[in-house]
Amino acid sequence: MDKSKLLMLAAAFLLALPLAADDKSADDAYREGLALYQAKDYKAAGDKFEAAEIEADSPAIKANSIRAQIGAWRMCGLLYKEFEAIESLMERFPEYADFVELVKREYEIADAYYQGKRDPAFWSLRWIPWLVGDDKSIEVFEKALDRAPFAESAPEARLRLAYLFDQKGKVKESLEQLRIIIRDFPDAKACRYAYLALANGLYELSRRGDGDGAYNRESYELFKTFLEKYPDAPEAPWVKVRMVRSRDIQAGRLYELAEYYERAGRKEASERYLAQVLKDYPDTTSADASERLLVKLDSTFVPEDFREKPEGRMPHYRTRPIPAEASQLLIAPGDSDRRFLLPVFSVHLPDEQDKEKSE
Repeated sequence: MDKSKLLMLAAAFLLALPLAADDKSADDAYREGLALYQAKDYKAAGDKFEAAEIEADSPAIKANSIRAQIGAWRMCGLLYKEFEAIESLMERFPEYADFVELVKREYEIADAYYQGKRDPAFWSLRWIPWLVGDDKSIEVFEKALDRAPFAESAPEARLRLAYLFDQKGKVKESLEQLRIIIRDFPDAKACRYAYLALANGLYELSRRGDGDGAYNRESYELFKTFLEKYPDAPEAPWVKVRMVRSRDIQAGRLYELAEYYERAGRKEASERYLAQVLKDYPDTTSADASERLLVKLDSTFVPEDFREKPEGRMPHYRTRPIPAEASQLLIAPGDSDRRFLLPVFSVHLPDEQDKEKSE
């Protein structure tokens, strides 16, 4: 055997020594973690399993250590550490991961955060209720949806994620989640609420400045589709009111453009916008003003004899007064020796009612 082969064998032997030593120490740490887990000291057990993962060189030992961490962190309620362990197992050792159960658990963790669950900021001070970590809902929801976008829980998860984005002021991201629900889950229960949230979000955007009116048009079409798809929904009257006001906004935008061009001396452009208001939005709040301005610009224009009043578009609700209740006067202010400034009436307590019946 030549010298080069001897050197290669020696190198292989030396490299194998730390491997065995590392796996041995990792196995010892793993066994200590199991003992602590059985003793219900789950936090210490998780730390030991974490140490075993770091010390191990064998993929099998590392994967088993991470799986043990998942159970330990779950038992002591450290949701984010459990989530990180789940992600580590699926990313690094997919052959050891039960993807269906792990992704399902990620959805459960995200829901727990959404419902208000928080990890303690410091484990030793976990008994202080307000000393908690950050809300990880968005991060966990996004990762779970990225791994299983068509899971059974996905529509509700996207709806909640849209709400969280909206609360953070990320309107574009929020509306995108709602569009995905409508596109990918048309028959899901969450789709109904996605229609309402998306249409109303676009409606609110159209009120703050809408450029070419794209937000308003999309909002109106979504409200219209909602009524076609859910005609008996309890939100239908509210949707109809929103559609009426959406038309008012669009007509108002066109009227403002007409006023701008009228001030700029561009009579033809102004007349074109005014004519569009009277043709497409004759029942809106801007119709009368558009008609007056068009008469001013074009002396040959003849207004219509009759046009429906805008007030007639809104639903009418029958009002009923609260029925008056007869109350027995107990003490009048003049007969109270200045003790009461207001009359004192009976409140009809059960004892008083029984007494009145007996009398």
